[in-house]
Amino acid sequence: MKKNLLITLTAVALIFASCGETKTEAPAAPATPLTGDAKLTVDAAGSKVTWEGNMTGLKIYSHEGNINIKDGNVTLKDGKLTGGAFTIDMTSIKPTDANYSAEDNHTVENLVGHLSSPDFFDIANNPTATFAITSVEGSKVNGNLTIRGKTNPETLELGTIALDGMNVKLTGSLTFDRQKYGVAFAMPTKDMLLADNITIGVDLLAKK
Repeated sequence: MKKNLLITLTAVALIFASCGETKTEAPAAPATPLTGDAKLTVDAAGSKVTWEGNMTGLKIYSHEGNINIKDGNVTLKDGKLTGGAFTIDMTSIKPTDANYSAEDNHTVENLVGHLSSPDFFDIANNPTATFAITSVEGSKVNGNLTIRGKTNPETLELGTIALDGMNVKLTGSLTFDRQKYGVAFAMPTKDMLLADNITIGVDLLAKK
């Protein structure tokens, strides 16, 4: 009898104990670029494009510099790059190398003027260039590059992508053939002295 009473009291205690329990769910993961789909806006002030061009086979005569990013966006899926696009402000070309000679009238101002002319980027009629991502395959970011109104498929090699809270930092490089975009001297003899390939480096900061 005592044994049955003990079993009954234990069962009653367990029932009351289970009724008093409150189940708590784990807090939801914060909405950050690390999880799910995210679209971030490119921070123009914290982003830039670098460029480098040189004479055919003569690295010593190369020129390099920066160009500002005007605007853009980046899309992510669980922290991985899936798409996006950015606009380059071609009016902001700024050389940063030291390969100039005032005696030869080869100055920074003359170079900028020449790059801005119809011989090269024809900036008066084409003040911007764009790159729009079409697909991402590992470190290869495929997209459409538009310069001087001409669009060609190009591949940007992704260097790094770092997530910092609600921000993402992305770097990469792309080499394109200027001839495909009509970036060429009208005089073939002069144009032949310039290497066809131009390399640009992309440094983007995008924020949620």
